[in-house]
Amino acid sequence: MGLLFSIFGLLIMYNNIFLWELRFWVLMIMSFFCLKFLNIEVWGLLFSNYFYVDSMSGMLIVLSLWISGLMLLASIFSVKFNNNKVDFFSFVVIFLCMIVVLFFLCLNTIYFYIFFEISLVPTLMLIIGWGYQPERLQAGMYMMLYTITASLPLLISLIMLGNLFMSYNMLLIYNLNSNMMFNTNIFMFLGVMMAFFVKLPMFSVHLWLPKAHVEAPIAGSMILAGVLLKLGGYGLLRMMHIFFLSEFMLTKLLIIFCLWGGVLTAIICAGQSDIKSLIAYSSVGHMSLMLCGGLMKFMWGWEGSMLMMISHGFCSSGLFCLANLMYEKIKSRSLYLCGGMINYNSIISLWWFLFCIGNMGAPPFINLLSEIMLFSCMYMYSKWLIFIILMMVFMGGLYNLIMFVNTQHGNIMNFSNCSYVNMCSEYLLLLLHFFPMLFFILNLGYLNKIFLF
Repeated sequence: MGLLFSIFGLLIMYNNIFLWELRFWVLMIMSFFCLKFLNIEVWGLLFSNYFYVDSMSGMLIVLSLWISGLMLLASIFSVKFNNNKVDFFSFVVIFLCMIVVLFFLCLNTIYFYIFFEISLVPTLMLIIGWGYQPERLQAGMYMMLYTITASLPLLISLIMLGNLFMSYNMLLIYNLNSNMMFNTNIFMFLGVMMAFFVKLPMFSVHLWLPKAHVEAPIAGSMILAGVLLKLGGYGLLRMMHIFFLSEFMLTKLLIIFCLWGGVLTAIICAGQSDIKSLIAYSSVGHMSLMLCGGLMKFMWGWEGSMLMMISHGFCSSGLFCLANLMYEKIKSRSLYLCGGMINYNSIISLWWFLFCIGNMGAPPFINLLSEIMLFSCMYMYSKWLIFIILMMVFMGGLYNLIMFVNTQHGNIMNFSNCSYVNMCSEYLLLLLHFFPMLFFILNLGYLNKIFLF
């Protein structure tokens, strides 16, 4: 409860000369304080019909607070130094953080839906208010149309399921369903899951994501990659756990479709010229893999999916920060115009290397462990999937190497500004993305407690 009141207190503050710094520090301190709850199975039951935090939602709450704080740190140059509606920007970031935390706290399925939808509003404000190009209006429209179209069947299906079980309380429905094993209706399954498939996004309903990423400011890209895609993954795992564990027929088709989409998006990544677009398409591929792990209903698959969400949140957000640093200095995001950076900024080149190998799933990062768990789960499901696994591993390494080599090696472009000096805050930003990816591996046993109810 103190967490919610603290965020609300940050929201209503105004006319303070240090408002930006205060909001940043309180968010980071709250995320550090919440780390101590991760070894507790249930954080606490608040207003028993409304709020509930277990290990699964607890991880994502800490991730949301951490990424929200880093959004303010990443936007110092583009918003604070340029005096671009500074107080309103930090207000939108805090408001979005509060909505996302409430979504992860919700126990009632209707409130779950409401906060899922409200999160669109501040995201749209970030894209339209602080985006770079005039096409940001089209990107915002794409995002709204895709999400709202898929969300109406979710509302209808949740109301019908609530009437079927005579309750909207997720814990109560889970206990009832484990006894009576609700006979799954395919239309009900698709009605609930389509909204989360779009939010993930699953291949074929992913077109809004690259557009939104390319047009969004750095804070918009970070919250999209780090937190908002996790709303879809969390909703998918939570709804399957409560309603659809007995569903097997449609999941086989979806698994094949997702894996095929993962291979296609990896091939698309290898042909991209825009860095932000490449990172956005790689997110689609990683989330396809995460979706497969959830649909296979193995314990390793679900634990690998959770770990993939956490590792992708930090790694993808860090890559967007690096792309933004390059854009602020060189004023270009093209792979073909940013060559030779290792010659005049070797420290940033090292960070590029670390995040690229993290994105391809190389040791010593938790991305490697999440991919090992998911690939093992796929092999247990069917040994014929080994060919798709090999293709995805190869293509994942290929497009990350293409991105690293094109940006760091080669000749320096004549128009580049060679006085490419970074501030301490930018190094701190990258370190705070890198640190959790490296050290979560020390507490990997935490995952074993998440789904063992």
